[in-house]
Amino acid sequence: MEQIKLESNITLPATELEVLDPNGLTDKQLLAQARDKAIMLLARREHSRLQLAYKLNHYRDFVDIEALLDDLADLDLQSDRRYAGMLVRSKAQAGYGLARIRQWAKQYGLSSEHLALAIEEENHDWFASALRQRQKHFGMLPPGTMQDKAKQMRYLYNRGFSQDQIQYAVDVASEWIGD
Repeated sequence: MEQIKLESNITLPATELEVLDPNGLTDKQLLAQARDKAIMLLARREHSRLQLAYKLNHYRDFVDIEALLDDLADLDLQSDRRYAGMLVRSKAQAGYGLARIRQWAKQYGLSSEHLALAIEEENHDWFASALRQRQKHFGMLPPGTMQDKAKQMRYLYNRGFSQDQIQYAVDVASEWIGD
């Protein structure tokens, strides 16, 4: 049997030789370790495919990460569609508008189809959300000056609300005082 000598002066038979990492783990052990880490991460919370690939980057030289992610998706342990739904729900409840949510979705590698489906399924009232966020941050009183109004509008814009939603949130506050 042919012998292969490694730099560390350890001699292994060629049939037993597998690619070793610096810690001496075999490819199969590394794959199992990467799979366990991925499942542990997914057990804590949903992750997009891109996030999971980033967190498993340590194994990139030893494990086919894309194949591992495909296996996890086939088992429905990882789902970008499910992650998109979670993203829309959590960010809408936190007072963010669609523009910011779309930015996050792009950052996390979600497809526009998954995001559009999640937004449709959520059936969220974005106008009411903009109004609640304005009231939460600035109180019930309408803006007193044009500078206050501009400040409130900028705030809502930076949170991702559309111009129509922002105008609604600021105008409704003014109408309440006028009645």
